Amino acid sequence: MQKKNIVYTKQESYEKYKDKFTGDFIIKNLLDNIDSKEQEMYHVTFKDGCRTKPHLHPSEQILIATEGRGIVVFAKRISIEPDDITETKIEIEKTVILEKNDVICVPAFMLHWHGCKDSNEDFSHIAIRKRTDLDNIWF
Repeated sequence: MQKKNIVYTKQESYEKYKDKFTGDFIIKNLLDNIDSKEQEMYHVTFKDGCRTKPHLHPSEQILIATEGRGIVVFAKRISIEPDDITETKIEIEKTVILEKNDVICVPAFMLHWHGCKDSNEDFSHIAIRKRTDLDNIWF
């Protein structure tokens, strides 16, 4: 068991995650598989309007807002076009605004994206979810 700190934890490789975001971000892995065999936890800072690309997880994901104002968008369904799935082809089911200290649970296999509410603001959250053998699915 090893103590970690959000401020002092080393950033993950930008290159490893850059195709999963729409802009500039900082991601820190707070619980790797050595720290916890069951849970993973990240602290993510979205810069200047950055958001994740639409995706889903094979387990629930808990988001805890730590700074700024953010958004979580839940999608109802997608219109599949070969080799071209984008946000504009997704039907939005619900949009939730997150402010510092807000918590939300994203259901398993729910198509969603999250990040900054507005284009000129930053937003940070902690993301926690169960480790699984299945990969996340990105659109």
